[in-house]
Amino acid sequence: MSIGTSLALSKDSPTDVDTNLATFDLRAADLNRSEFSVAGLTAPAEKLLSISHEVGKSGEARHLVRFDETVVDANLVPATISVYTVIVRPPSTAITNALVIENVNRMIDFLIEGGVNGNVTKVLNNEV
Repeated sequence: MSIGTSLALSKDSPTDVDTNLATFDLRAADLNRSEFSVAGLTAPAEKLLSISHEVGKSGEARHLVRFDETVVDANLVPATISVYTVIVRPPSTAITNALVIENVNRMIDFLIEGGVNGNVTKVLNNEV
């Protein structure tokens, strides 16, 4: 099953996903990688989503979901932020889809714990 050719994604916190949508349209795909972008942005500004899959040296499956956004500052210098998640799944029958999903949900819960993006702010402030 494929992800689709168009994804409407919100920049708001996970508790309010119906506003501030950006539509990412499929721009390239092959067997192990898909790339999406938001149309209508003036270069060098862009918003990208990439999804890829590979098998590591020990047979583990690596799944990458990555967002890149390039913005231009007041001096017209582009800068890119990247946010990504890598799921590494060893070739073991003990690691089920349900267990992977539980841990993804746990990561999302950690990031938004304490209010709107509470721990994201703490991480960005170098708190440990």
